[in-house]
Amino acid sequence: MSQPVTAKKTVPANVRVMIGLVASPTLMVMAMLLYTIVTTGWLTVSISMIIFTLLGVAAYSVVITGKLPAKKHKNNETDAL
Repeated sequence: MSQPVTAKKTVPANVRVMIGLVASPTLMVMAMLLYTIVTTGWLTVSISMIIFTLLGVAAYSVVITGKLPAKKHKNNETDAL
């Protein structure tokens, strides 16, 4: 039998606004990372700058697209039951 196609749920608008507000300090870290790269180069970039920048990019991608990051689903034989 064919399985029904389910649309991916989006994050509600109020949750997206809250994520954007909480992630707003990461914008400063992103700017600081770019400034550090331009002025002094890669050698002075700290790992925390990179981690917080990646977290900010992930948070703002959720805010803009409204979808959570994809999660792989393992097909089991019990799913068909």
